[in-house]
Amino acid sequence: METQNLLGKFILNAKVFAVTGLHIGGSAAGLEIGAVDNPVIKDPLTDKPYIPGSSLKGKLRSMAEWYFGLIEKHPKHKSYQAYDCAELAKSKPQSEGSKEYQRWQAAYTVGRLFGAASDDPDIRLTCGPSRLTVRDACLTPESEQYLQRVLGEGVFTEIKTENALDRVTSEANPRPIERVPAGAEFDLTLIVDIYQPQDVQLLRDLFTFLNLVEQSSLGGGGSRGSGQIKFMDWNVRWRAAADYRNGTPGIAVELPGSSLDEVLQRYDQIPFPTIG
Repeated sequence: METQNLLGKFILNAKVFAVTGLHIGGSAAGLEIGAVDNPVIKDPLTDKPYIPGSSLKGKLRSMAEWYFGLIEKHPKHKSYQAYDCAELAKSKPQSEGSKEYQRWQAAYTVGRLFGAASDDPDIRLTCGPSRLTVRDACLTPESEQYLQRVLGEGVFTEIKTENALDRVTSEANPRPIERVPAGAEFDLTLIVDIYQPQDVQLLRDLFTFLNLVEQSSLGGGGSRGSGQIKFMDWNVRWRAAADYRNGTPGIAVELPGSSLDEVLQRYDQIPFPTIG
């Protein structure tokens, strides 16, 4: 019987740099008259904006499904939808060279990395637990100080006014949108659980999807200039299961480059520890 013992975890730390203003929407409930009706999400205790782990993980999963061709036109509605990756991963085709096998392998990768997203016990058993954890990313202390120095004490965001134009009359309809200004940095932590030695291959997929996010956008208004981000200052560490019992820090893994392009170009040179 195949086991799912936790062998260890890869801890990936990085900075998320806002190349353009960032708008990840929050709740407008309870806003006073005259307040912006398109606010960003903020910590309710500190009023500081942050990047929810759910937002980044959802974007990564979307990039993964587009990358693997797991998006199809809905048979009834005029829209696109993702394949049921969990259902696809349930039945493994016999012929490894077939398109069906390639699609199964893609769905299996998505299911293992992001979670099966199914209550079916057979599917959950096939994919196993979600390997990827994405923490909420908070502003770095340096960014907090910089934003308040430029914008004012206790202020961390800007208001961008956009105009929706009537296509016939060209009449403008202004709409204010709150954004975290370009230049802000957030501390990011990603954790990849390793249950089998082959799970290490998921790191390459993760770096690929992160690279795709850099060339897409995060949050709202991406097609209108918002949400361009860059991942910087990577720090990767492997902690075996025994390290947690012993309280030891594990092993640092040096990446071959500072950008995701450089990391992926020389991925095979990364000195990963022997696992298993």
